[in-house]
Amino acid sequence: MRKLIVFGLIVLIASAFLASCSGELKTYNRYVKKGTIQQRDSAAFFFYNRGNYEKAAFLFEELMSLSRGDTSAESYLYHYAYCKYNQHFFVSASYYFEQLTRQFPSSDKAEECAFMIGYCYYQQSDPYYLDQSFTDKALSQFQVFINLYPGSAKIKEANELMTDMREKQAHKSFEQSKLYLKVSNYKAAVEAFQVTMAEYPDSRYREEAQFLLIKAAVQLADNSVISKRKNRYLDALDYYTAFIDKYPNSVFIKEAENLYDRAKRNLGKIQAAENS
Repeated sequence: MRKLIVFGLIVLIASAFLASCSGELKTYNRYVKKGTIQQRDSAAFFFYNRGNYEKAAFLFEELMSLSRGDTSAESYLYHYAYCKYNQHFFVSASYYFEQLTRQFPSSDKAEECAFMIGYCYYQQSDPYYLDQSFTDKALSQFQVFINLYPGSAKIKEANELMTDMREKQAHKSFEQSKLYLKVSNYKAAVEAFQVTMAEYPDSRYREEAQFLLIKAAVQLADNSVISKRKNRYLDALDYYTAFIDKYPNSVFIKEAENLYDRAKRNLGKIQAAENS
């Protein structure tokens, strides 16, 4: 019996709460199209705090146009930017976060918004096999953020995100290099693997890229005109030496040694022909 009474009270309280919320919602819905600035302000934050970012954005946009030069303008712009972000309109959000840093450079929200510009671009960044324009923008913006706020609590996160994006770029560069090798464009492959290694020296792809550089170089030498073979085999041997110095326990050692032996053998034939 006691349990039934408690349950009944809970139902009554919940019903009263829902009725109250429903009434409040109806009131604020009226303010969306008709209402004073103060009423629209209340409605905007009501919808924002309940996750209805579409209605909140509509109201904040209206309020932004009505409050230019007002002390509320910064708050409206800040929340409008987050409405766009929470709707996953990341490019648009980055624009409004940037507007806040430009219009209110002394704001206590400027540091947060400077980080969010880069973070929006990071969210918009495509997988490695697609265009990396937004990755480039995110990296650039995070570097700006680090330069402006070197003591920020967000520095560690910014650096971690930058590392993640550089690894994505390295992956794209590595796969492009492999594609040149796959289609037998050995000269382009040699150049591309060198670029990958130079631009992304700490990448997880560095070891395999350095091994495949040897492979591409030997195949380039094999398929070169006679006058260029000697120098290209010598280059391949240099690449091999650099590889085993850096990765003496590599999983690619055996295959690298086979390529070295092949280059050495073919180079020996050329030198023998020169001396005959």
